[in-house]
Amino acid sequence: MAADNRCWESLELACRTPDGDIELLTSAFATRYHWTFVGGPVETICASSMISRAAAALGEGTLAVAYAKRANTEAREPRVDDWLVASTAEGLARAYAAIRIQELRDEWCAIADDEDRELFASQLATAPR
Repeated sequence: MAADNRCWESLELACRTPDGDIELLTSAFATRYHWTFVGGPVETICASSMISRAAAALGEGTLAVAYAKRANTEAREPRVDDWLVASTAEGLARAYAAIRIQELRDEWCAIADDEDRELFASQLATAPR
């Protein structure tokens, strides 16, 4: 989907303009809106995670935490693959870092087992400390 790709492109930019920040968040919400109609649980969880990641990148920690919690709760449903729980744990760590709650950031970092931690270690390395 174009909005999802645009989110990743925006997140990877070294510097965004204020308009670019708005485009990033708008793209993230557009992604989630799209997947609520045509996707399954994995897509909507990933889209909620995208909103959280975009919000964290913009310093909107409260929004980042809200969507990271939603994604993590949904990822714990029986019909969802385990890798998604690890990915949403990374999202929660990133979101708590965005609101500068180091203790909760570290707690979510520690939740994943060694195999899962390796899976998202490179992503988590970009989260603020």
